[in-house]
Amino acid sequence: ALKDTQRSLLYVKFCQRIKVAIQENGNNTNPLSNLHLAQAIENARKGDMPNATIQSCIKSTQVDKDASKTYTYSIKGPRGSILLVTALTNSQKKTKHDFQFILKKIGGIMSDQSLEGNFDKKGMIVGIPPPDVTNIEETSVDHAIEAGAEEVLPPDENNKLTFYCDMGQLHKVRDNLAELKYSIEETKITLIPKMKVSLNEDEMDFMSNIVAKLEDHPEVVDIYDNIE
Repeated sequence: ALKDTQRSLLYVKFCQRIKVAIQENGNNTNPLSNLHLAQAIENARKGDMPNATIQSCIKSTQVDKDASKTYTYSIKGPRGSILLVTALTNSQKKTKHDFQFILKKIGGIMSDQSLEGNFDKKGMIVGIPPPDVTNIEETSVDHAIEAGAEEVLPPDENNKLTFYCDMGQLHKVRDNLAELKYSIEETKITLIPKMKVSLNEDEMDFMSNIVAKLEDHPEVVDIYDNIE
């Protein structure tokens, strides 16, 4: 039952991202001409979301074009930590009230001013290098330059690499990495903090608890932070 609930919540998130991709690109529901929609659909399929559910999500966006919009809410935590929460909602005030209710119970402050200026909007590609690559960290830097990325993070424990690029070059960089035989796991527009802050263990637990509670809200699409 818990797995079913988690899967349902994941599908809701995928659907929200599909709707955002449609709305932010002139209500274009054609993935051939709306590359952001194509990527949202691809990510949903990789998350095992059934095609019928994906199509139902697209159709519901067509029927209800102007009811819901994307809003970003700013939350302040300890030591200058920030959470930016994007939500797709038909009532900005109600969603803000919901978030304030969550914060009132566990802490954190909803900022009246937008804190988005503390972040840069970038394209992000997550991929696994081809199996014949030996020195992944060194080779990935060469591949990042060759593909047109601005930065690549060190590989994680599964050898996944995260590349960042100008958001206008996102799909070009993704295609270049695919030509270099990378297995592309995820492609999206993300927010990168201009400066990061360090928190102690208790503060990290506190912020993680806020994130967990917010992620359970069905209207939340993404959460970004500036924490080390």
